[in-house]
Amino acid sequence: MVVPAAYMGPIAYYKALAEAGEQEEIEVEAWESFPKRTYRNRCVIAGVNGTQMLTVPVVKCDSKQLTKDVRISYQTPWQRQHWMALKSAYEHTPYFRYYEEYLIPYYEKQWTYLMDFDMELHDTICQLLHNQPTRQGNRTRTTQSWQGKELEWIWDEKNEHDYTEYYQIFATKNGFQKNLSIIDLLMNMGAEGIVN
Repeated sequence: MVVPAAYMGPIAYYKALAEAGEQEEIEVEAWESFPKRTYRNRCVIAGVNGTQMLTVPVVKCDSKQLTKDVRISYQTPWQRQHWMALKSAYEHTPYFRYYEEYLIPYYEKQWTYLMDFDMELHDTICQLLHNQPTRQGNRTRTTQSWQGKELEWIWDEKNEHDYTEYYQIFATKNGFQKNLSIIDLLMNMGAEGIVN
């Protein structure tokens, strides 16, 4: 299975990886032309006032730039902003204190390439989920050439994903928010949440 890169991808993305992980080798597409306004550099979390999109800013690139070559921009303090948003949204959830130490390094160190950042964070998330999506040890593999596949299906809202409701800290105020970033599930339900 070939999947797109994702910045703390949505729950449907990680459910698909968990379901396919035992039967299929999974690779992350690195050679596609970088599509803008996708989960490759965005995620959606649940905050006190509803959903909030977090976007990793990238250096301006042309339409033919490969995903593997996209650079992260540090012209704004986005890492601090993202960490403060995550802390504000999840510091009172059951699992924030447990996962905080694994996540905070991603908001302190600087990466040159978005793909490297996404992949390292993805591997950490898979370890926290106790789900290794490939048979290659603790690292997820990237493609070595363009696979020519449509990848957006994995998080397309039109597809019929199983959106089983789970505990969300702000659900009483905002209602249940479906298919948020995997971070929402981890913070609210812990590693066992992905199998529900």
